[in-house]
Amino acid sequence: MKAKEWMTQNPLTLTEDEVVKTAVTLVLRNRIRHLPVLQDDRLVGIVSDRDLKRALPSVVAGSSPEEYQNFMSSTKLKEVMTADPVTCTPDTDVKDVVRQFVENKIGAIPVVDEGRVVGILTQTDAMRAFLEFLERS
Repeated sequence: MKAKEWMTQNPLTLTEDEVVKTAVTLVLRNRIRHLPVLQDDRLVGIVSDRDLKRALPSVVAGSSPEEYQNFMSSTKLKEVMTADPVTCTPDTDVKDVVRQFVENKIGAIPVVDEGRVVGILTQTDAMRAFLEFLERS
């Protein structure tokens, strides 16, 4: 099984200069957990819902609503993303991607072909592949 068979094609992406609020909005609106981050159409990072939650100031811990909103509208993704993420190609075997999930404790890997992001393979995608494998057995 190859990554291209299970990946989400043409994933939503953002640029590293976009603000956290844009990423939070996309994550919530589209019910996704990972966004590849680009600079000049080249992958430079990935931001997860966990990265966003970890970076956000907490109103419970004493941050004011104004500080929260200011952070959301002024903090750029390059400040909260994981730079130089693990990647794979469309022809990478899914078992090798799953190995990367386990070894690196990550939940998604951008699929890159000739320097361009063409997809993203998530743990959910890998579980769908595993389920199909089990159902065939």
